[in-house]
Amino acid sequence: MSVLEMNHVKKSFDGKVVLSDISMKVEEGEVVAILGPSGSGKSTLLRCATFLETMDEGSLSYNGEKATVQQEGEPTKYVSSAELNKLKNNFGLVFQNFNLFPHFSVLKNLLDAPVTVQGRDKEEVRKEALELLKKVGLEDRKDSYPDQLSGGQKQRVAIARALTMNPKMLFFDEPTSALDPEITAGILKVMRQLAEEKMTMVIVTHEIDFARKVADRVIFMDGGVIVEEGKPEDVIDHPSNERTRAFLQELA
Repeated sequence: MSVLEMNHVKKSFDGKVVLSDISMKVEEGEVVAILGPSGSGKSTLLRCATFLETMDEGSLSYNGEKATVQQEGEPTKYVSSAELNKLKNNFGLVFQNFNLFPHFSVLKNLLDAPVTVQGRDKEEVRKEALELLKKVGLEDRKDSYPDQLSGGQKQRVAIARALTMNPKMLFFDEPTSALDPEITAGILKVMRQLAEEKMTMVIVTHEIDFARKVADRVIFMDGGVIVEEGKPEDVIDHPSNERTRAFLQELA
């Protein structure tokens, strides 16, 4: 069974079509990299998958549990708020701008949602959180505040925070776009480690080399549609579509 399944997703803003009939499945343990120029709909697709945007049309489910109820020819309707909140436990989301709580210490940033939202035991979560900070190389910064951290450190805290919710999959929206190349390498190392541990991930990225080495499947989007998808060596090294070739040549 797919961890995530999206079918015939459409989304417009003020009459401008941003997603035009997108369908995508993600299997357990799979790493999917989404490439494409700015404005191609990549981030909107992630925002629809994580309920930050509502789809105009289409269906969405996690592990076979539906988030949407659609009657043919009618706009998409979502299941109840309580059911959506339950489905949110399936995934974590790492943004390009970190989205940490500035008035919380690093450790409290990790503890807050599992304790208050999931109602888990604070000591148990604290133990897990300290292990995760160790995993991302920041156990010595647990009492620091976000404004005392570098961009790369903030992003590693954001990844650890997403993992404290014990999600079945992680979404990354351009996780290194605000970081310089040296710091980017540290973030990609953490993500590579997660891939080796078979964490299911969907990653919107411009890091072509990373996508080639780590992704099981690459999706190239342009103009709100999936133009091409397949194994990294096919899509990145031997693209069959002219739009894909043009995009990759610009980045080379």
